[in-house]
Amino acid sequence: MADRDACTARLTSSPAARLHIAQPPLSRQIRQLEEEVGVQLFFRTNRHVELTSAGKAFLEKAYQLLDLVEEACDTARMAARAEHGKLLIGFTGTAHHLLPIVTAYRETYPNVSLNLQLLGTTAQVQALHDKRIDVGFLTQPVNSDQLIVKPYFSPEIGAILPEQHPLAQSGEPIRITDLADESFVITPRQIGPGFYDTVTKVCHQAGFSPKITVETHDMQTVIELVSSGMGVSLGPRLPLAGKSVAFRALSDVSIRLEAGVAYRMDEKSELVHSFLELFFRLFPHETQS
Repeated sequence: MADRDACTARLTSSPAARLHIAQPPLSRQIRQLEEEVGVQLFFRTNRHVELTSAGKAFLEKAYQLLDLVEEACDTARMAARAEHGKLLIGFTGTAHHLLPIVTAYRETYPNVSLNLQLLGTTAQVQALHDKRIDVGFLTQPVNSDQLIVKPYFSPEIGAILPEQHPLAQSGEPIRITDLADESFVITPRQIGPGFYDTVTKVCHQAGFSPKITVETHDMQTVIELVSSGMGVSLGPRLPLAGKSVAFRALSDVSIRLEAGVAYRMDEKSELVHSFLELFFRLFPHETQS
C-alpha cells in the first residue's frame, strides 16, 4: 500500500510536501516521466494539477502493476514457506496407498499444485535424474548414486486370479506350483526390473518358467486383464472392490515387494522437503534409516 500511496501522490494534485521532496525535483520527475511515456500526463498551472485522459489511463495501469508486484511478493513469500508452487510426483501402478499422503498434503498446502505421473521404476529413476519429477514412489532395488531411496511399504505378494478360477473358489492359500500351467499377465522387465526378476526367480525355484502371454505397463491394467480371463498374475493385495478378481496368499513361498520413496540427494526445494516431512510423519516406522 505504501507504494500505491506514493504513486497516487506522484500522479495527482497532492503537494510535493507529501512526498517529502521540493517542488522543482518533483516537476523534473514529472517531465522525465512524460518524456519516457511520450505523452502529456498532466494539465498544470501555478495553482492546479489535473490528470489528462492519458494520465488517468496511465494511473489505472500503474495501480494494476502495483497489485501484480504485491501479488508477486506474496507468492514469493509463500514459495519460501513451501506454500505455493508445483510438485511433480511419479508413482508405479501399485502405489494405491499414495492416496493418504496426497490427501493430507492437499489439506496442509492447498495452494501447491500436485502433478501425479504414472511411471515405471526405471522411468522414475531417469525422470528424477533429469529433474522431470521431484519425488518418486517406486519398487526397489534402485541403483543410483544421485538418489536417496527409503523403504516405506513392503506388501505380501500373492496370486491374482479371475474370480471364477478354480483356485479362487476355496479362499485358502495356494501353492506357487499350482500356477505352473497358467498363462501370466505381468508388467514388462523394462518397467520394473526388480519385481519382474523376483517373479521369474520364484517360479524357476519352484521348477517352472512362467508362461508370460501378456505384458502391460501398469498394475491396474494387469488386474483388468486378469478379470477378463487373459491369465493370472502375481502382485500385492490391492483394493479390488468392483473387480472380478481374487487375491490368494501363497503357502509355499514368501515374496515381499519393497516399495520406496526416492528423491534427489542434492534436493534444495522447500516444496519437496515439506512433502517428504509430511510423508515421513505418516509412515514413521517404515521410512526410518
